[in-house]
Amino acid sequence: MNIHHERRKLPSGKLAAVLLVAALAMGCLGIAACQPQAKTEPADDVPALADTGSAEPGTFTNPDAGDWGDTQYATAVNAGNRGCNACHADLFSVLPHGNNSKGLHEVDKAAAYGRVYTYNDCTTCHAHSDSDGSATGGAGPYMAASIHGSHYANAEFNAKGGNCFSCHESDVTTGKLGMWDALKYTRVIGLGNNAPLEAVSTWLKGRGYETSTVTGGMIAHDIKLDNVVSNQDPTESSADLYSATNMDYPDVAEADYKVAIKGVKNEKTYTLDELRAMPQTEITYTRICGTNGNNGGWYIANIPVKGVLLTDIIADCGGLVEGVDTVASAGYDGWAGPFTPMPTGLSMDAYLDPNAMIALEQFGEPIDLMDGGPAYFVIPGGVAFAGSKWVSEISFFKGDGSEIRSIADWDIYTNTGSWMTPSVDGNQFKVGEPIELSGVAFSLAEQHDINMTSIKVSADYGETWTEIPLPANMDQDQWVKWSASWTPEVAGTYCLTMHVESENPEAGSNDGNVIIKVVE
Repeated sequence: MNIHHERRKLPSGKLAAVLLVAALAMGCLGIAACQPQAKTEPADDVPALADTGSAEPGTFTNPDAGDWGDTQYATAVNAGNRGCNACHADLFSVLPHGNNSKGLHEVDKAAAYGRVYTYNDCTTCHAHSDSDGSATGGAGPYMAASIHGSHYANAEFNAKGGNCFSCHESDVTTGKLGMWDALKYTRVIGLGNNAPLEAVSTWLKGRGYETSTVTGGMIAHDIKLDNVVSNQDPTESSADLYSATNMDYPDVAEADYKVAIKGVKNEKTYTLDELRAMPQTEITYTRICGTNGNNGGWYIANIPVKGVLLTDIIADCGGLVEGVDTVASAGYDGWAGPFTPMPTGLSMDAYLDPNAMIALEQFGEPIDLMDGGPAYFVIPGGVAFAGSKWVSEISFFKGDGSEIRSIADWDIYTNTGSWMTPSVDGNQFKVGEPIELSGVAFSLAEQHDINMTSIKVSADYGETWTEIPLPANMDQDQWVKWSASWTPEVAGTYCLTMHVESENPEAGSNDGNVIIKVVE
C-alpha cells in the first residue's frame, strides 16, 4: 500500500469515533431497549439456543439466585437466568469468525487465559451510548435491533419465558435501562443497596440475613494478601495471543514480500531476506487492543519479539529527511491506522519508542499469518493500532498538527487490570481455605508520560484497597503479572475488583471484576 500524505483534521472529541470505524468490531450486544414478550411456536428455520452456544439455563420463569445466596430477595432477582452467558456459555460460539472471513466478524480465536467472551467484550465497539464503557463506543455496527429481533424470533427463548429483563436491569445511578452483565458488578446489585453495611447489619441480621445483606453478597475490608509475587513474565505462548484483523488477511507470497521505507535520505524497499540479514534485536513488549473489552478485557499479551530496530533501518537509509516529525505505517491488508484509508500520523517525539522495530519472530519462532506475519511493525508502550500487521510501508513526513501525541486524549482506557484467576464468574471456594488470585496490569506508557504507579485489589466495591507491589526495575513497556493468595473468613458472594493507576490522573481505568462464591 502506498501511503499518501494528504491528511484530514478532526473536530475535538471525535477522534475516538474515527478509531472505531476502522477498529476491531469486537462483539454483538449493545442492547438498548426492551424486546417483546410474546410467545411463539417453534419454526423449522429458527435456531434453538442449543445451536448457538447454549449454556442451557432453566426456564426464565423459574427463579434462580445464581451466584448469590439462597435468600428470598436473591431468588427474586433471578440472577441465574440473566445476562448473555446464562444462555451462551461463551459468546464466541455465536460470532461469525474464521480465517479470511471476507467481511464477517474480525475475531478469529477463542478467548485466552481461561476467559470466555461476554457482553463486556462487545461494548467498546457496539455500545452506541455514553455509558457501558467509554466515549469510544458506537462505531461498530448497531446490534441492538438485530439482537432484539433474533431473540424475539427464537422459539426456545420465548418458550422459556425470555423477556427484556433477561438481559437488562435498571441503573439506579442514571435512571436508565442498563445491561445486567455490566450492572451485576455494582454494589447495589451485589449487596442489595448502597448503604454502609454497618448501618443496616443489625436489623438485617434480625430478619435472618446471615451476611447482613439481602442478596447473600458479602464484603471484606482491607483484605490481607499472602505470598504476593509480581513480575513481568511474557505470555506463555502465541496460543494465548488475541487475534483479530481490522481489514482482511492478505495473501502475499514470502518471495514477494517487501517493506518500503520513505521519508529518509535514501529511500529503500527491503525484502525479508535483507531484513533478516540486518542486526537483530530482542525485546519484550505488551500489545493491547485499542478497543480492549470492558471489565479488564483480555485483548492483551506480553510478547517476546526479535527483529530490526527502526533506528537501524533509518541509519541504513542514510538518516531522515530534514524536518520530518511524524511517522506512519501501513500493512498489506490495507490498514493504515484508525484514519484508514489515509495515514495515521504519530508524533515522533511524543510516541515513537526507541525500541520500535520490524518484528520478524515472536516466541522464538517465525510469525504466522494470523498474528501479522511474516513481519509486523511494533511501537512498544503504545496501543496496538499504532503499528501494522503484515507491514508493507513505514513513512516519515512533516506533520500538520493532527498527528497523535497521546491516546489519553481520545477517552480510551489507558490503565487496564485483567483477572487471570479466577478468570470467570461463579467459581466456588471454602471458608478458611486460601484462594489463589492472579492477574495482569498495564498502563499505556507511550513515551513514559503516563507510567503505571499502582495495582490495587478490593473485596468491598472499592471502599478499601490492598496494593500489589510493582516489580523492581520495572519496564513500563511491559505488563505486570502478579499472584497472591487470600483466605476469606466469612461465607458469601464477593465481587473482587482490580484497579490500575498511572501518573496521569485523567487517564481512564478499565477495572477488572470477577464474582466468586465462598461457602462453609
